[in-house]
Amino acid sequence: MSRLLFTIALIATAWSLASVGYFRLAPWLGAEIGYNDAPIIYAFYYAAWALVVYLVFRRAFIGWAGPAIPQGAVVATATVAVIFTGYALIVLPRLPATEWTWDQTPVEFYYASSWYFLPKSVEILFQQILIAALVLALNSLQLPLRRIMGLTALLFGGFHLTLALNGDNPLYVARYALAATIFGAVVPWLLLRKRLGFLISYAIHWSYYALDIVVIHYVFAAPPG
Repeated sequence: MSRLLFTIALIATAWSLASVGYFRLAPWLGAEIGYNDAPIIYAFYYAAWALVVYLVFRRAFIGWAGPAIPQGAVVATATVAVIFTGYALIVLPRLPATEWTWDQTPVEFYYASSWYFLPKSVEILFQQILIAALVLALNSLQLPLRRIMGLTALLFGGFHLTLALNGDNPLYVARYALAATIFGAVVPWLLLRKRLGFLISYAIHWSYYALDIVVIHYVFAAPPG
């Protein structure tokens, strides 16, 4: 149990420090919308965080996945990468223009461009590594899968409540916390029961943002003319 608590503390620390670093970098880079204005730098920033947390938990990952690459993983990963790249470069620019009509200040994601999804993709990888570390830590206690699913849902959803600390509007925070809770309940089953579960989990996570930006563009579509 002490090892699990230590793992949760490490995950929470890495998540928090990465978020703080993001906001500290933005004014230094002169980036009003960080991912749009400095996509390469933020992609490298989250890649560094992803590498750090992978190295911290590498023994658990190697023991879980094994040293060999699963059959079909390279082709599946390449296919996902092509689809997501095509979405960012072809679909996203063709969505309707938006016009903000609410009183609250829109969150950064409202302004997401094609470039936005480059660092976002790496950030999602960082978060997926943290989720996997949590699931493996819970699984090491030989807990029933349903209990692991419940605990992961609670913790991952709870992490997203920290969005409120950024001053984001309550509806945005509630929506993302709910989605994270549902997603957190599904991830353990994917990681522990499905081949290529990590890739599937990543794809679902990424697709949520792709769907959300489509909804945003149609809900806040600018009037014709």
